[in-house]
Amino acid sequence: MRDIERALVGLNLVGSLVAGFRHEPLWFPVAVVIFGAYVLVQDRVLRRRIGSRAWPSEGFARFNFNTNLNFGLTQFLLGALFFAMAGTIAGLLGT
Repeated sequence: MRDIERALVGLNLVGSLVAGFRHEPLWFPVAVVIFGAYVLVQDRVLRRRIGSRAWPSEGFARFNFNTNLNFGLTQFLLGALFFAMAGTIAGLLGT
């Protein structure tokens, strides 16, 4: 896992927990924008590095895009789960 992915996972978990305890659903659009930007920036960087090379490079770029998209969606769903758990705990505690 790359350093940026580690940072995104940490940010997602901490942000989801804090937003869940505070009952702020505005966290979801923020998370979508962050993970969407990550996917698009990584794709742009890789395609710029590949340039106009042969079709196997294009296949690798598509594979990498799908891998990053899967990472983003998985982390978003994990963040939603942590948000729900934190909101439930906060509700039970009466905060």
